[in-house]
Amino acid sequence: MRNLDDLEIISQYNSEIMGFYNYYSIANNSCVIDSFYNIMEYSMYKTYAGKYRTSKKKIIAKYKKNGVFAIPYKNKRGYTFYREFYDKGFKCKEVPDVNLNDRLPNTIAITGGRNGLITRLQARVSELCGSTDELEMHHVRKLKNLKGKSDWEVKMIARKRKTLAVCIKCHHKIYAGSID
Repeated sequence: MRNLDDLEIISQYNSEIMGFYNYYSIANNSCVIDSFYNIMEYSMYKTYAGKYRTSKKKIIAKYKKNGVFAIPYKNKRGYTFYREFYDKGFKCKEVPDVNLNDRLPNTIAITGGRNGLITRLQARVSELCGSTDELEMHHVRKLKNLKGKSDWEVKMIARKRKTLAVCIKCHHKIYAGSID
């Protein structure tokens, strides 16, 4: 990191510390991160000292003002700003009250719990209207040609299948273009 600009060095250290803190902040003992912070702070001082071939003590005296280590820089308009080293503490964050369980997508509503062609036909239930009449398979050449405007197209796109098991009445309506 010695070859980087001063702002890039402090930004890199800040982002690593904040990333580590954000990851472990919901742990009960997030205050233990303070030891990691001390190591990172010492490492940053040594990086600047190595870059400018001086001692850590001189780097601290040069950049630390009012107890805050900050690197000065100028913006496009010539105003001087300071990029400060992270020093906001490592308080344990409260876990939100919402249920954080991962929810699996409800594919049964779309597929009826059946994915294979044979099991879909053996179920003897139309995937479009739910009737138990004789089934036919509706096929399309390419899924990308479906626009998703009608109900049967939406179901085919959602399932990522080029086939749909439908009753004879629905199949005729699909070809006639009268079903939505």
